[in-house]
Amino acid sequence: MQLTQHTDFGLRLLIVLARRGEAIALPAFAADQGLSYNHVAKVAQELVRAGLAISHRGRNGGIELARPPAEISVGDVVRVLERGMQLADCANCALRVDCVLSGVLAEALSAFLAVLDRYTLADVAREGAGVRSLWGGVPQAPGCAVSDRPEET
Repeated sequence: MQLTQHTDFGLRLLIVLARRGEAIALPAFAADQGLSYNHVAKVAQELVRAGLAISHRGRNGGIELARPPAEISVGDVVRVLERGMQLADCANCALRVDCVLSGVLAEALSAFLAVLDRYTLADVAREGAGVRSLWGGVPQAPGCAVSDRPEET
């Protein structure tokens, strides 16, 4: 199974948020990671809609985690961001009447998600050698970590 780029960007964003422990500005995150700001903004919007993150509007706006990293499983994130996690399109297959492959694939997907559910953002956000420098340059969004009310522009 291969996760989409959409999910990859979302996991990266959440890991950075977990490591920073405060709100960050999306344009700075996108630039620091070498990612498309528009794509990152769409991912962030989905994370906010799903209740995994909180966004702050305005000049000092940014995004932060909605809950502590230890309360968000990697499986939760993948379920939110991956569309159509069906491993095969059995609906249009001529063999579907007496084929057991769909059951095998469903079991495999369930096992995949069960492993991801065992790990939280806190687990995967632990800093390793050399990784800190990759995310150290993302500036926080001024004022966001202090207040959860958007500032007017």
